Amino acid sequence: MQKISGNALVIREVNINLVRQVLKERGQATKRQIAEYSGLSIVTVGTVLQILTERNEVTLGEQVSSSGGRPSQQYIYNEEFALALIVFTHEEQNVIYIHRTIVTLAGRCLFEDNTAVPRVDLAAFEAVIDSSLQRYPAIQAIGFGLPGAEVDGKMIVSDYDSLLGVPVAEHFRQRYGKPVVIENDVNAAVIGYCRRMKEEEGSVIYLYFPDRFGPGAGIFINGKLYKGKRGFAGEVANIPLGIPWGDTRLISSFEGLTDAIARLAVAVSSVLNPDAVILYGSFLNEGHLQAVAEKCGAILPDAAIPRVLLSEDFAADYIQGMIVQTLGTLEQGLQLTKSEGQGGY
Repeated sequence: MQKISGNALVIREVNINLVRQVLKERGQATKRQIAEYSGLSIVTVGTVLQILTERNEVTLGEQVSSSGGRPSQQYIYNEEFALALIVFTHEEQNVIYIHRTIVTLAGRCLFEDNTAVPRVDLAAFEAVIDSSLQRYPAIQAIGFGLPGAEVDGKMIVSDYDSLLGVPVAEHFRQRYGKPVVIENDVNAAVIGYCRRMKEEEGSVIYLYFPDRFGPGAGIFINGKLYKGKRGFAGEVANIPLGIPWGDTRLISSFEGLTDAIARLAVAVSSVLNPDAVILYGSFLNEGHLQAVAEKCGAILPDAAIPRVLLSEDFAADYIQGMIVQTLGTLEQGLQLTKSEGQGGY
């Protein structure tokens, strides 16, 4: 058997990803159309399509007539070739639930539900994952949405004592032999918000104000999530502003709450100078938003004033961000820049 060099393997994977991306974006296309959109030669596209068809990642569609020639074969991307499982915790009326969502490679939801658990630990997640794999054996990646921070492979900050110091991601990688990603709630939310609102190229700070805990921030700079050197970026409740975060008296005071949020928004804007600051809290409304924006405008110089916006659906932001992060583990992410006049790589 002829050996394939490392560079050839990389180039082949790049070509596969280019064809895959075209079909994901267009749903279906002919060989010639794929070549035009990807910049690859028709011969290269044909080779890649053969590989993807044998894997059942691409299926054959209808043949379409072409002007003056033989009908052309349409190729369709099979978005259910691999699935992703997303799990995260949430509380309602003092009951802890593990929510699971199973999505296709196109991000389409196939199944979702909630499981009540007495406590959040590895065993609780294993029960949910095991049943998910039995029902959907095509699951190839697992994403965990967990409040807190993972540093050097272990949870150093968590709302759940049973997970502190535990190598959660590595445990599940070893148990299931699949890619695993862990993202905290507000990091996932900023990714999801930017995807939903088409802000993926800008700089956005997402400030999340839970009912019972201090705020957290998701930092999206120049189109990329920023976590800091060891994943601790965004723990804005530690900024020494002298604000009693989590105090019910603060939440019930319109003036006190808007002043506190404005001071935090000014602090992060002065350091990061984002295009927008997004606010979310179950107790926030348009009145709070207007007051915060006015207070920020009164303190910051014009060049540093961000757009201050309110997200009305943290759950949608959160789930969308987890889908993006989890599906990302199933793609190689290899890209080459198309050169003019170049028919293949």
